[in-house]
Amino acid sequence: MIRETGQVSSPLLNLDSQFTCLDNVPEKFLPAVITNTNGELVERCESLVNSRNELLVGGNLTSLSPLAPQLLTEAIGKVIQETGLSRYCAQSEEVTDVLLSDILTAIDKLQSKATPLITDLIKKLEDEALNQIKQALEKRKDKHKQTKPISLTRIQQTKIAETASEEIWQQLLSEQGTVDILPDVWKERLAVWAQLEEVFTELGLITGLGFDLSKGVFQSHGWLDIVRLNKLVKKLPNLRNLIQDLGRDEQAEGSELGEIVIKMSVASRHEKYIATPLIPMETKGITRSDSISRMLPQEASLLTNPVLKKLWHAKRAEHALVSYSVEGTEVLETKEQLEQDSIKETQGQAENKNRGPMVICLDTSGSMRGLPENIAKATVLECLKMAYKEKRRCYVYLFGNKKEVSELDLTLDTSGFNDLLNFLTMSFGGGTDAEEPLNKALEKCDSEEWYKADILLVSDGEFPVSSGLSRKISNRREKQGLQVHGIQIGNSHYTSMNKICDPIHYFSEWVDLKN
Repeated sequence: MIRETGQVSSPLLNLDSQFTCLDNVPEKFLPAVITNTNGELVERCESLVNSRNELLVGGNLTSLSPLAPQLLTEAIGKVIQETGLSRYCAQSEEVTDVLLSDILTAIDKLQSKATPLITDLIKKLEDEALNQIKQALEKRKDKHKQTKPISLTRIQQTKIAETASEEIWQQLLSEQGTVDILPDVWKERLAVWAQLEEVFTELGLITGLGFDLSKGVFQSHGWLDIVRLNKLVKKLPNLRNLIQDLGRDEQAEGSELGEIVIKMSVASRHEKYIATPLIPMETKGITRSDSISRMLPQEASLLTNPVLKKLWHAKRAEHALVSYSVEGTEVLETKEQLEQDSIKETQGQAENKNRGPMVICLDTSGSMRGLPENIAKATVLECLKMAYKEKRRCYVYLFGNKKEVSELDLTLDTSGFNDLLNFLTMSFGGGTDAEEPLNKALEKCDSEEWYKADILLVSDGEFPVSSGLSRKISNRREKQGLQVHGIQIGNSHYTSMNKICDPIHYFSEWVDLKN
């Protein structure tokens, strides 16, 4: 077709612009948007994108229509508001997308349940309306016989359809209950988040940790131990004060000028040529894609048939349209950072409250079962909270028999928190060999990143100490200022911990062990 301006109007260009709305929809939601039959495609795309953005900013769902009927939209919004789920979705794409996916699944299930009921009710209401019209005509006094077939106007049909839809959805939602619209797993997640928020109030919402909601983190009962141990720590202010004092100051006190060696980065640039289909410079063959501008004419022919049109949408959503393959050359510019030493003068500060990392050696032998085990786990939990709050590193060595040393790098990310849950649910047992974990801890403290760390040893004191280990600790205490704190859990004050720990803290002096 040629317009008056002389330009050729391509049907493919018009088709491409018609479906550009799909580009704004995340790929995981494309099937739900395409297969939904409510409203127009553009409206459904806008509805999903707006709903997702509402959740990401911590708002309530108000834009689900036409993906869902108005009554169902209001019911879902009520659930989000009453449960407080919107605040957990704020700034969390993971939680938002999982919740939105479950909402779309619930809409689909309820819609499939409501559709046949609405159809039956429409038929019933239309029959009743036709009967009323027929009876009204029979009562008329004119003698003219009715020859035309009785039928409803389009306005009457539309009003009946709206009435039937509203009645069925009210009935379904009253039976379903607004709380039961979402799967039960969301009740469990909310319960977990509420408990953990109470523990980590100073750390913010626990959903910010980036949990993978599909991996069963919420099926673990380690979080119950976190709540229980947190209550125990609150009863031990001496323990909290000790952990806060771990780690030496990052900068020594003083006001003299000093020279420090710092790393300076120098950037160099390089160009690299790569072949990529993202730059359509030449045709290379046939492939499958979702590109409308490159699809073959045989695919466009599907759009002329009402049935095959649905097949075309499905193929595009699955990136299965037969298309021309294109390729071009792209120039990539890479940067290479070269570090070199530079000497800089600095003025010493009078005081610096930033303290170094913490290294914990934790006895997990059989003699630690019972109360000592709870104290040990509470210590690790409090160290994690303190480290996260003050942006410090925290590393744990768990030791039992000889050659049985486990290591935990305590962080509040997905892997670190899972490690913590596993540790809190483990049982202590076996013998005691503190030689290997303490040597590992000393080696870590010799590294540049952990040079300002202090060591905390938690045990009941029942283990041998070699003279070599005692000399290593004494040398580092004199030359580096390393401190090896000890928490003695037990009533005996004459143990091997006295040989290597200074200071040593006796738990029996903090609290009556019997209570």
